[in-house]
Amino acid sequence: MVRRMPQQRALRDDSQMKLSMTSRATEWLAQFEIDDRVGAIAVLDAVRFVPGGEVVTGIRRALEQYISENEDQLPIALVPVLSDEDVNRPDGSVLDAKATAFVDFDPAQPIANNPGSEALVAQLIGEMRRATVGASILPAPLTLDEMQRSNVRTLVCVTDYIGSGRQVLDYVAIWYRNGTIKSWCSFGWLKIVVVAFAATVAGKRAVEECKQIHRVEVIEIVPGIDELRLAAPDGKAEEVCRVYAKRGKVWPPLGHRGSTGLYASSFSVPNNLPGILIRRTNRWTPFFDGRSVPVELADEIGDYRPDTDLADHLDAVGQSRLAARHRDGHLRTRWEHFVGVLALLPRKDEELALALGLDLGATRSILESLERLLLIDEKRAVTPAGRRELIMQRRKPRRGGPVLTPDPSLYYPRDKR
Repeated sequence: MVRRMPQQRALRDDSQMKLSMTSRATEWLAQFEIDDRVGAIAVLDAVRFVPGGEVVTGIRRALEQYISENEDQLPIALVPVLSDEDVNRPDGSVLDAKATAFVDFDPAQPIANNPGSEALVAQLIGEMRRATVGASILPAPLTLDEMQRSNVRTLVCVTDYIGSGRQVLDYVAIWYRNGTIKSWCSFGWLKIVVVAFAATVAGKRAVEECKQIHRVEVIEIVPGIDELRLAAPDGKAEEVCRVYAKRGKVWPPLGHRGSTGLYASSFSVPNNLPGILIRRTNRWTPFFDGRSVPVELADEIGDYRPDTDLADHLDAVGQSRLAARHRDGHLRTRWEHFVGVLALLPRKDEELALALGLDLGATRSILESLERLLLIDEKRAVTPAGRRELIMQRRKPRRGGPVLTPDPSLYYPRDKR
């Protein structure tokens, strides 16, 4: 994983536009019964929406950082992760069997210019190839002979989003089926790395568990099914996804493979969002119409990060008194994230980032600071000093006794009798 990713957004912007407050939401919410609109709003406002420019900038920065920090793993071959419909034979026909790179699939083939992020990621890779000085990135077109001649050390598969993780795993398998690539990996001559802007906790975990993938780098962890349930603890959010998917004949109700991603950007609407948000039928009008987002809607939303309730997460780990201090506003704002991380350990980085509403880079920076302050050790166990800090933060602030204040009014009586 990336040791320190640049912070995308550390603090919540209270001026941001919630998705349920957009003009588009008015039409979408009108399809729900009045009693179900609270749940529908919870679904909509749980979606993380990112401007496309931020996604592109984040991916490029991550790739440049990888190159600068891993000189022993150069040169690298950059390839965009393609979906099944974009993997074709050399003659352009769709493959009806599992493809193999450089056998029945040409990684250098043109990508269909249809709505989605694959073509935009490919464009970014092309710009990086042209802008790179030296031989750190293999030039186009990418061929097996060129990879061998250049003694390529790393195959970097780039995507904007890991939802269920299935698309990334299927694409990596296309490369690994090639006997030469598999042999290079087996001997340790070639490593396969995945770089993504965003991922769900489950999707990132699925990719990390793949034995063929050496490393996974993700900038931001985005909400999934667990966060949808947190958004409406009474189960209403998940219920409206299922009930109205059936009513509107949209499928699947919880997104591709039931993975329930809650992420979209101005140039990509993933297919693992709940069906009522993205599927159109003669009975249903989605919020995101298809795989693209109109410019007007993207401009209206801007950069939106769902609300996070740190107190709920603290309650979930038994820190009820600390949660109460957070709710009554007595946690010092400057230390709120530090205390939150300290209390939620030993949760994983991804879970901490979601609980605090931070990206992975900001979360890891806090962990590094806590270690420097000796509040946690190198194994991320809370130290005695850290436990004392939590005890102090859990204490209810003392209330001082009544204080007499000077009264400027004249004392009565004013004159002696």
